[in-house]
Amino acid sequence: MARLHASQKARSRGRPQGSSRSTPFDRREELAAVALDLFAERNFAAVTIKDIANALGVNTALIYYYFHSKEDLFRAAIEYAVDQAFKNFRQLRTRHDNPADIIDDWLNNHVQLYAPIHKFVKISLDYRGAKTSIPVVDRQVRQFYDEEKRILSGCIRQGIQEGRFEAVDPETLALFISTYLDGVMVRSVILDDFDLTQAVELLRREIWAQLGYSGAEASSDALAAANAKGR
Repeated sequence: MARLHASQKARSRGRPQGSSRSTPFDRREELAAVALDLFAERNFAAVTIKDIANALGVNTALIYYYFHSKEDLFRAAIEYAVDQAFKNFRQLRTRHDNPADIIDDWLNNHVQLYAPIHKFVKISLDYRGAKTSIPVVDRQVRQFYDEEKRILSGCIRQGIQEGRFEAVDPETLALFISTYLDGVMVRSVILDDFDLTQAVELLRREIWAQLGYSGAEASSDALAAANAKGR
């Protein structure tokens, strides 16, 4: 995966064309996005406030205006990554009544929104390997997995109640899906040539097999469409 120079990244995270100024919320999000990039490239301990300021071409005072400390900015970066991971999915799920389609969207979400989820996993791993412990960050990481489990187990339970799926333990299958997706994202951190699309497709087939669901062919078509859209 090609890496952009810090200044190129900063420009890519800048204000939309035609906008003359950023709102405080836009600026905070811009800072969090660039910080996320740097924390993902290196690790929490290695990145300084000055590094982030240099990447954006601003003075460190500007960052301290919005964030109290590096830990506070790290929290915002985690929050930004989690929000990006769920934002697109929440919009998509409102279009579906079939719980299988919602599960499908969550799997496709990992293909379409690979970048923020990949960064979230990487900085979470780095954070866990460091001696630093930030309670609010711990809660945000937990929030991601709790939300994922709630979505998946809820869809599985609904599908069973509606007679679409065979009876399984929703909590156990949701944990399996979440754990597999974690493994996929970790392997993508380790191996640059890892085929994420294929790995997600294998998971999809296993889920439908366990649920006795016959929509596997349609789901494969949905993944192909989602993958083509993400390119």
